[in-house]
Amino acid sequence: MNEITESQDQRSAAVSLRGISKLFDDVTAVDSVDLDIGDSEFFALLGPSGCGKTTTLRMIAGLEIPSAGSLQIFGEEVGSLPPNKRPVNTVFQNYALFPHMSVVDNVAFGLKMRKIPKSEISTRVHEAISLVRMTGMEDRRPNQLSGGQQQRVALARALVNRPKVLLLDEPLAALDLKLRQEMQFELKQLQREVGITFVFVTHDQEEALALSDRIGVMNDGRLLQVGTPEEMYDAPIDRFVADFIGRSNFLKATLESAEVVCLANGQRIRVPQVDAVSVGDEVQVSLRPERVMIGDLDSAPHDSAQLSGTVETETFLGNSVVYRVALDWMTIEVEADHRPDVERYHAGDRVDLWWRDDAVAVVRP
Repeated sequence: MNEITESQDQRSAAVSLRGISKLFDDVTAVDSVDLDIGDSEFFALLGPSGCGKTTTLRMIAGLEIPSAGSLQIFGEEVGSLPPNKRPVNTVFQNYALFPHMSVVDNVAFGLKMRKIPKSEISTRVHEAISLVRMTGMEDRRPNQLSGGQQQRVALARALVNRPKVLLLDEPLAALDLKLRQEMQFELKQLQREVGITFVFVTHDQEEALALSDRIGVMNDGRLLQVGTPEEMYDAPIDRFVADFIGRSNFLKATLESAEVVCLANGQRIRVPQVDAVSVGDEVQVSLRPERVMIGDLDSAPHDSAQLSGTVETETFLGNSVVYRVALDWMTIEVEADHRPDVERYHAGDRVDLWWRDDAVAVVRP
């Protein structure tokens, strides 16, 4: 029964990897990855440099051949097929536009190579240019375009071929922060408009959280966890995932029961039910800085977890203030809203901290 279910999942997935590995000489770049990416899904592969995410993307694209495993696109085995035989297109970080060609000619290039009729090329090119909001710039060359405009041309060139899966290898990395944030919104809107599967590689966790329907976190060639942005942020499987997706404090503890841990200072606190570790195991409690309340304990719920400490530093971030608070046994970060009605603390102030039970996650060290 399990084999039948898995086979059905593979057929219904846009991209399905089973036991995919890639070795370069004696280095394992990707280590036995199992993954299904759904039709019309915006999926982000997230991880640090050298974790295997780009190699995984290149295997889907056909630019690398897997050393082992099965790779299917819409149920068809494609692991040994060349890129031009796969229903995919790739947008790279450097865009790779032809500098001597206009926007129209760059977008049309792939269609011309496939000997598509001229009338169809014209229609499809102008549809693609309109889709990425570049109408009126058809005759410009890449050096006459901004970074964001060049990125749009690269997207149009990929989409004009009508791929079933669009692969994006850190396409926003070369843009400055403000433009990158604007393009994140436009990229998500574009994916909704075209309705195809996007597989997006990035090392930027904020980008992955903002754009994707689901995220897969990789490290050392292995796929550690897959889930929605909310699942990955609220219930990370281990310290690496918790630390890579957002900022977190890690409190050493021992699991005493499915819902109680004993912190390193001897204090017992309630936590969401834990299934992945056993009673008596050494664990770490992941506590997001913005989920820690700071101030007078009179306003804290009577059953909340509570600690006290001294402010070491304060960092003003505009809409929030980050405090480093020294406890007797460790230092933690607290992020509080910056508003006229919220009290501001300074180095040396004694403060109380508290949080709700569901503000934490228990993770493997």
